[in-house]
Amino acid sequence: MKVLSLRFSRASKTYEDWAIPQRLSAEILKQLDAIEGFVLDVGCGTGFSSVGLKNVVGIDLSLNMLRVYKSKGFLGICADANFMPFKDKSFDCVISNFALHWTDIGVVFKEIFRVCKRRFLCAMPVEGSLKELKFPFYPAEKVLESVQNLGGKLRKVEIKNIDIPFKRWDLLRFFTILVALTIRLMEKFLDQKSLLKRYFLPLTNQVL
Repeated sequence: MKVLSLRFSRASKTYEDWAIPQRLSAEILKQLDAIEGFVLDVGCGTGFSSVGLKNVVGIDLSLNMLRVYKSKGFLGICADANFMPFKDKSFDCVISNFALHWTDIGVVFKEIFRVCKRRFLCAMPVEGSLKELKFPFYPAEKVLESVQNLGGKLRKVEIKNIDIPFKRWDLLRFFTILVALTIRLMEKFLDQKSLLKRYFLPLTNQVL
């Protein structure tokens, strides 16, 4: 996690220039269900998901990402999603966009359910996304299973393809800026249209 934090911190200055799919994903996610009350944004980054929300707190591992986040007027805390520094049922809603694929979802979902009173909305890339990178994204079925094992009542599940609007060396730079852990792009991939298969998961925590 420390290595991941450092890499995102180094990318913070240029992150918003390249994170077009993340921005679009955040807008789609926020339209799927009502986000009300006191809100926690897990893996908040620079704040795409928090924009337009009231009473929101963001957590992220990257101090530099949090500096950008807080410069927009949000309250941000440097914290590990595996061990959130909050009391049980501290938030009415928890949201997370393009962050949880970096984590052990079995651990993080359990922690999210601990701090969440009512509703959890999540968007994350799943298996089949960015095949060029060979990144081990979770299968959609694994995400669902992890949620249901914790007693979550699914309200809506969507899988959408989101275009990555970069080609050739811009596509390579996009992967680099966004901290791909393994970049094995070859020339034959650089002209191809890449798709990001995003898993949208709004659910209600049954434990009220």
